[in-house]
Amino acid sequence: MVLSAEEFVENLRKADFAIEDWSALASGRNNLAILANGEWVLRTAIYGEESARFEIEVDVLRRIHERLPVQSPNPELVIEVHGCLSPVMGYRFIPGTILKRAQISQFDGSKRRRLGNELGRILTRLHSITPEQMSASKAQWSDTPNQWNELLDDSVRLLKPRVESDVWNRIRRKLKKSLSKINRFEFEPVLRHGDFGSGNFVFDDKGRIVGLIDFDSVGFGDPAIDVAGVISSTTPPDLLLESMSQTYLLTDEIIERARTYRETFPLQQALLGARTDDEIAIEDGLDGYLGA
Repeated sequence: MVLSAEEFVENLRKADFAIEDWSALASGRNNLAILANGEWVLRTAIYGEESARFEIEVDVLRRIHERLPVQSPNPELVIEVHGCLSPVMGYRFIPGTILKRAQISQFDGSKRRRLGNELGRILTRLHSITPEQMSASKAQWSDTPNQWNELLDDSVRLLKPRVESDVWNRIRRKLKKSLSKINRFEFEPVLRHGDFGSGNFVFDDKGRIVGLIDFDSVGFGDPAIDVAGVISSTTPPDLLLESMSQTYLLTDEIIERARTYRETFPLQQALLGARTDDEIAIEDGLDGYLGA
């Protein structure tokens, strides 16, 4: 059974956390988070198998603290709490607003240019951190062919039994075509965020980025994964690329890889829905994947 926000707060209070008021924050794919007393974000992994990933995130966040041009979570607290399947991370709340894709897409020309420039500066700084500079880090290698091929294995296991045979055949053909491309990609690994999309950008009231959150997919991998996140954050998808190229080295090869990765995002949403028995997420994900 998935831990609810109410159960999470009750567990924290039993562990002597002085929580006077709280509100649930938008949770990531595998995490649950609350804002406590208007000051602290308290987060835990929903699934026990995510504990190792949680430890990696804490390690990386501590290593990159104050190395980015915007705020990122600084885990001042990491503690085991009875009733939670992984440790609880606590960090100071980054004030601001999370904007939806439709809101970002409606930015006027000057705001769009500024946002693209800001995203480029963030990625330039983040992607300049090499594995050698993070020696002894717990961060793992990501975006390998074996990991991407698991997408097909997971689809066979989780989606094939849920859909009609003709739908499954369309999924399989499209995914195999993408994997054929991905398995030929070559890149120099960098530290990449892994979920560099609109839901993890914190904006101030003037539409400027002041924070970057949710590093639970962080790892050493293809920088194009983060560019794919930018592409997925607007309609049309290339809306920010020109302005981002002013502050980030966007090659044709990176853009090509990013577009290929981006095609798989709706399928990944459907797979997450299948893991959590969320029929709406499955339907929306497959509609987006097969309709793209």
